[in-house]
Amino acid sequence: MTDQAWAKLPAYIDFSGGYDLWDVERLVRFAGSQKAGARIVERIEQQLAENNIGHLPAKLPTDSTCRVLLYNKDQPNLGFILRLIQELATGEVNDDTNASIHQLKTLLDGISAVYQPNAQRDAAARHAARSDAS
Repeated sequence: MTDQAWAKLPAYIDFSGGYDLWDVERLVRFAGSQKAGARIVERIEQQLAENNIGHLPAKLPTDSTCRVLLYNKDQPNLGFILRLIQELATGEVNDDTNASIHQLKTLLDGISAVYQPNAQRDAAARHAARSDAS
C-alpha cells in the first residue's frame, strides 16, 4: 500500500466520527499483505503512527480475527480522549501526569454534562411511573 493511501486513512476515520473498529485482517489487506505476521504488524503500527492514528490495543495482535479500535489523535473530540487514556494507561508517571489527568477529567465532565440531563429526566420519568402505578 502506498504512503498516499495511508495518508487518506485519517480522513476516513474522521468521517466515521474520529474512530472506527477494524479487524486485523482488514488492516493487513489495507497494507497490501495477506497474513498478519510480526513484521507486517510492525509496519502497520509504523504507518498508523506516521499518520497520527492511534489504536487499541496498544500492541496490534497478529491474530487476523482480533478487532482493533483506530482513532485519529488529531481530533479534538473522542480521539483526543482516547489518546489521553492510552498515554496514561501505558506511560510512566511524570511531571505531565497531573495535567493530563485534569485535562481528561475536564473532557469527561463535558461529555457527562451532555448525557446527564437525559439520565436525570429518564430517572424522574421512571420514578413518576412507579408513583402512578401505586
